[in-house]
Amino acid sequence: MSEASEQRIVDLERRVEELRRANAELGRELIAARAGRKPRSESTAGRALSKLVQERERAESERDGLQGEIGWLRHENGVLRAEAHRLRAGAPGLLRRLRARLQRRLSDDL
Repeated sequence: MSEASEQRIVDLERRVEELRRANAELGRELIAARAGRKPRSESTAGRALSKLVQERERAESERDGLQGEIGWLRHENGVLRAEAHRLRAGAPGLLRRLRARLQRRLSDDL
């Protein structure tokens, strides 16, 4: 086995042990809460969980705010595509493109 694989296994075993300790602590607090006793103090795992829940709620509210903006941008994109298509279509569109190409060539020659 490579050294990187062995290190990954050690890291995973350490994480599993950490999660087992947190699970045991949360289990004790749950039993105490069900028995009507107040937990001694908020556990490290409890604080981490609370922080993650707050972070998730903040991300969800940010996502909800962006959903409206995304909808507007999609609408605006459709409007701009239709306008570009209109400007490029037909004889007037062909003349616009030819004039732009001619102007680019003239400016390159200067």
